[in-house]
Parts: sequence; C-alpha cells; structure tokens
Amino acid sequence: MNTTPFVFRLPRSHSFFPINSIFSSCTPRSYPYPSQRRARSIRLHPYPAVRSSSKTITTTISTTMPSQPRIHLVRHAQGFHNLGFEFHSLPDPKLTPLGESQCAALQSKHFPPQSQSNISLVTASPLSRTLHTAHLTFSPALSNGKCQPLILAVPDAQETSDFPCDTGSDVDVLRGIIAEQNWKVDLSLVNEGWNIKTVNNRYSPASRAIQRRARDARILLRQKARELAEAGDEDVEIVLVAHGGYLHYLTDDWEDSDKLAGTGWENCEFRTYTFEHDFMSDSDEEAYFSETMESRRRRGKDHPMLGHEKQKELFNLSMQGWEDQGLQRADKLGAEDEASQPLDDEERTGQEPAAKNMDLDRQTGEVEVMA
Repeated sequence: MNTTPFVFRLPRSHSFFPINSIFSSCTPRSYPYPSQRRARSIRLHPYPAVRSSSKTITTTISTTMPSQPRIHLVRHAQGFHNLGFEFHSLPDPKLTPLGESQCAALQSKHFPPQSQSNISLVTASPLSRTLHTAHLTFSPALSNGKCQPLILAVPDAQETSDFPCDTGSDVDVLRGIIAEQNWKVDLSLVNEGWNIKTVNNRYSPASRAIQRRARDARILLRQKARELAEAGDEDVEIVLVAHGGYLHYLTDDWEDSDKLAGTGWENCEFRTYTFEHDFMSDSDEEAYFSETMESRRRRGKDHPMLGHEKQKELFNLSMQGWEDQGLQRADKLGAEDEASQPLDDEERTGQEPAAKNMDLDRQTGEVEVMA
C-alpha cells in the first residue's frame, strides 16, 4: 500500500502532544465516502536542535480505495424466436424449456446461490425473455441482504431490431406478465413508448441510435455503481441480462460477432467487465467497458480486448456479415433521415434516457415497483 508522509518538527517538550491535534488541519482531502481515502502515514519529528535524541511517532490511517466494480453481462437464455428465422414474427417471445434449463445450468456452474451474496444489483432489458432469465438465474441475489431486492428493468438495454421478437410489450401488458409470473421487477425506468422503434425514435433499429442508448446504459450502470459505493459497498458487482446483438454495441467488442445469427454470444453466456477508466470520474464520456482477462480466457481468448479503432473496422465487417445472414443492416438503416435530423435526448415519444429518469425519481420520490 502506498503511503504519503506528513512531517512535523516540534521541540522535545512537545513530543507528547496529542497526535490528532497536530495533524487535524492536515488530514487528507475529503472524499465522497470514507473508503475512497488513501492510506496516509503520519511521521512526527522533533525540532532540529534536539534531533540526536529524538523519537519518531508514526501512525497510519487505513482508508483504502474501493475496487473497480465488476459488471457481469449475460445474454438471455433460448427463446422461441431462437428456433429459426420463421419465428421472428413472435411478439416478445418467452423462453423455451431448454432456455429455462440453461438458466439453471448457468446458476449451478457460475452463479451458485452461495456466491450470489456478492451481487449488488441485478438489471435486465424489459423484454420477457431477459426478465425471465434474470429471475431464474439471479433470484438468490435479490434476497442476499446486500443486493437491491428488485430486478431493475432498463429500456436502453432492449434488443436492436424492430422485428416483433425484438419489440417489448406495452407497459400495461408488461405489468400483467410480471404479476402473473411473480417476478420481482422495478419498472420505474420503463415509460409508455419504450417499445416504439421507428427510425427516428430513441429506440430506432439504426446503429447510431443503438450506439447512443448503449452509451447511456453504460453511464447508468456507472451511476448505479457510484451510488452503491457511496453507500458503503466496497466490492460492487452488477448483473445486466440483455441481448446478443445489443451486447456488441454495449461492449464495443465486435470480435466474432457473426459466429451465430446476429451475435457472437451464446444463449446464457456471460462475460465480466470493469470500467475502462475510474468509475468515480466523468472523464470518460462514453463510460467504456473493458473485459477482464479471466473472462476472456474463459472463452478461449489469450489477448486483451482490441482497441476502439480496430473495433470500428470489425463493426463494418459485422454489419456486412449480419446482412449476409439476412438481418437488418443497422448502419445503413435510416441513414438519410439521421443525417438531416439528429436524435434528441427526449424523443417524440417523450421517453427520456434512463439515467435522467432516475434523477427525476430521486427528486420526486416516485418509484413504480412490481413485486
């Protein structure tokens, strides 16, 4: 642990002077929460005239920095739409029986109930298959005493295309599904219009809009990590259950992105990330993620994530690869409209970025919860 010495020279007659009185005006600068302060070493030396018979008094304030939050990103389990392109017309499809067993396998192998005591927050896209995956896999975390007790539904994390299978249910219908299934979900960020996916809408299937809401989702997770750390959580772990195509935008990692149909993520695959820069700072306006080497080795990668410039090249290759698979080419979709009319934070539907909505919720105290 690094230490920073504070040196004071005093006459020997003052060697008994109370330490707190001496350095009370020289304590480390204030931080938002105690655990962020760095350990300091305080050394007291007598006046130079009596140095030969002096004693050194040393005390250490043990105040460690919190570790970088860990973000576990999970692709949902198999849904009925994953059975073939002919099933993409299913609206907001459910998990298949195999998908439900995939959740059990993910929990058993990587997130057994006893290990979920470390999880601080579970979040998910508001589509049925992602909420169901989060419920089946991470329910033990919701009652661990550390984790927030509800799955936070994040509309910015919904899937990219405007196919019926990638379009969520109206809010009233979604409430009914949640109540019927007895899922513990916080819908406070999900407003009317969250499932409108026209070209110039916030949730447009055009790549520019997807990139923007992926950035906003990262900022939201960074904000939540800060709040948890400020509340005393020194080992923040957040889960987000989302979608195969969207996760490439969220991570800005396009390596192997056409390995499967529209994604390089297997159903129920998880990968672990940290923030690329200090999560307590806003210096990184994109709030980029960086995959841990442990996570990369788990899936056969022996090198770190490729840089953002290289990812731009891979993005273009991915768009071509997805088009060859018969999927939407998001980087060309609505290109003329995008060039003439930039997206606003508040779209025509009145839907606002999730992070902004959270600020409003804290001000008004109004939070919609579905138990």
